[in-house]
Amino acid sequence: MGAMPSNPTHLLRIGPLMMWAGGSVVAVVLLVYLLCLEARPENAQTDRPLRVCCAAALKPVLQDIATEYERETGQRIECEFGDSGQMLTSSIVRPDSDLFLPADDSFIRLAQEKGLVAEVFPIGRMRAVILTRPGNPLGITKLDDLLKPKVKVGIANPDRAAIGKVVRDHLRKQANWDALSGKLTTLHATVTDSANAVQLGGTDAAIVWDAVAFNYSELVTVRVPELDGAIGRVELALLKRSPAPAAARRFALYLTARDRGLSVFRARGFPDLEPGRVWEPESQP
Repeated sequence: MGAMPSNPTHLLRIGPLMMWAGGSVVAVVLLVYLLCLEARPENAQTDRPLRVCCAAALKPVLQDIATEYERETGQRIECEFGDSGQMLTSSIVRPDSDLFLPADDSFIRLAQEKGLVAEVFPIGRMRAVILTRPGNPLGITKLDDLLKPKVKVGIANPDRAAIGKVVRDHLRKQANWDALSGKLTTLHATVTDSANAVQLGGTDAAIVWDAVAFNYSELVTVRVPELDGAIGRVELALLKRSPAPAAARRFALYLTARDRGLSVFRARGFPDLEPGRVWEPESQP
């Protein structure tokens, strides 16, 4: 056995030093761990599905994007669809809503006035057009053609749906709304209902968004100058009450990335989109 130290005070000096060194190591390890927790994007993913309140006009494109996002990231997305006014109400009432996607930014402004919005992400624009039956048998080429006696005309409810609200506000400036509103045979719940009514033959013509008309290739889309300024500006809102804001923001960035969500919008008939930025999953959000 080796000789014991001759000076017992040497042990007294080493003991506290070893304890201090050990404590320092623990402190450093703990600090590094906490920094890693802060840096890691664990909040960019959540076990619960993200909930999006979305206008019916945007249903096909959002479903496509949500499917791709879940396939790419594993994050589930649940979508609730209806007219923009209904979705605004749902965003107010539901405590678990993460994102709000109406068909016109006027509903985003209303949500901002109610203190609901944390961040806004611009997407693009839709334009009002006339959708009519295959072959355009009634020869509709201008807005006045909708006023003909035998033409059954529909539009989504202006008090709830973005298309109706935008068209009403636009045509009132031209003094054309009163004549058209007196001719309307049906106020549909959503713009998709209007398009479906034309497809099924219950309505001869309906005013819808061009991006909605894109999904009805067998029908005829008529662009008229009277509707040129009737534009729906599409924006996505991250809601303040989102239970998972980092995860919701990550999906918002994906949806508005030019090589992800915006490419799906373009393929779905949205020609007028924001430039967007490239999706960088490792740096999101």
